[in-house]
This record gives sequence, C-alpha cells and structure tokens, in this order.
Amino acid sequence: MNQAKTLTGDSKFRFSCHPGLSCFTECCRDVNIFLTPYDVLRMRKKLDLSSGEFLERYTIKLIGNKTGLPLVLLKMNEQDKKCPFVTPQGCGIYQERPWACRMFPLDKAEGDDRYNVVAVPSRCRGLEEDRELMVEEYIKEQGLLTYDYVEEIFNHISYNPRLSEIKVTDPQIADMFYMACYDLDRFKRFVFETRFLKIFEVEPEVVEQIKTDDLALMQLGFRWMRFGLVIGDSMKFNQEVLLAKQKEQEAANRPQ
Repeated sequence: MNQAKTLTGDSKFRFSCHPGLSCFTECCRDVNIFLTPYDVLRMRKKLDLSSGEFLERYTIKLIGNKTGLPLVLLKMNEQDKKCPFVTPQGCGIYQERPWACRMFPLDKAEGDDRYNVVAVPSRCRGLEEDRELMVEEYIKEQGLLTYDYVEEIFNHISYNPRLSEIKVTDPQIADMFYMACYDLDRFKRFVFETRFLKIFEVEPEVVEQIKTDDLALMQLGFRWMRFGLVIGDSMKFNQEVLLAKQKEQEAANRPQ
C-alpha cells in the first residue's frame, strides 16, 4: 500500500512501532521535538520536578520567527544526541510522552483534518508493517484528543494570523507568555503575589481551583494570553480598578 502524502481523518495508512524493528528508538535521536504547554505539565509531573527545574534541565527556549513568541524545544543529550528519556526498551516516560511523539509518523498539515506522513520507510520500518488503520483511529489511540480539548485556547493564540501581523517584540510580553503557558509555578506566584486578582475579574471557583490544580492554572494562563494578545473576550478588568484609573486620569488632566 502506498502512503499518501496528505491524509484526512478517514484515510488509512500502515504503521506499527515495536522493539522488533531494526529502527526502534532511532526516531528518538537528533530530532527537533517542540513541546506544548500540556507536554511540559505532564512530563514534569511525571518526573516530580517544578516547572522551572524541568524547563532549565530539559529544554531550550527559542523565539518564533513569525510571532515573536517563545517556543520550547526538548534538549537532546550532548554526547549521542538522543532524547534524555529514551532507553533500549523504549520511552522511559511513555505514558506522558510529548504530542509530537504521539503523532509520529504523522504531523498536521495546513487546513482542517489534514495530515502528512513525515517519516520515510528507509528510516522508519514501522511504515512497512501490515497493520492498517484510519488516521482518526490512530489519533484517538494515541491520546491526542485530550490535547485538542486542553490546548484549544492555546492553539487559537498560536495559529492566529493577527500575531503574524503584529509580531511580539517586547521581551517582557514574550516572558509573560512563557511564564503563563510553560512556567506554571512562576505563574502561580505571579497570580497570588501581585495585584493580578485585583486587576482582573477571575471567578471565585477558579481562584480556589488554581491553588491546587495546575491544569486549571494553565487554562487561566491561556485565557490571560488570549485576552492580551488576540481577543479581549476571555477575561475582564475589575470595574473598580478601571473606575479608579479613570478618576486618576481625569484628575491628572484637570487644569491646575
């Protein structure tokens, strides 16, 4: 069966990955694996690390050419260029493996419900296996539907054409994005130790939830970034703060 270059959800393709393949774990070496915020959350929880510790130890921060926003790249071992979590038996954090690893040998293409096969048979023998399944079956099997739900707001920000037009050039804004999406322990301190909860109207139940629930904290970070970068409909300013600010400006503009 020939693997089509562009697939849709109901397209079929052949693939199976297992230790019996001569190429087993070769795809885990010398490769660019960009981590999503949910990747970072799951992986550092598995490793029992703070967000700051995980990011410093296992990742490289880059800046996107089009948006000016930070990207997080998994750091390969310097000696052999292998993923730090790969073992001879396979992935050492398999249940919490990144989105890109779950999606392999596929990747998303431009347009809704369109995918590319990014692996080639000469390097990925799994494409020559007999197992055949639909793309949508594979996506469900790999636990990717959860990512679509959890990161819906983040994806709306990341792929919004407005960001390509304005491009973030302020390092402080870029750092806030990095903090709110990836460095959640720092974001939690920011929320509770600054005037954040006085400036923004955050639902009381959300305030309580984010004290112990990092997934809810990440969602709040997404809402804040969408509010500031894309569309200001995901959060609201505290009306008392707005009125006080307005009175300050009126007083400052009043003739002496």
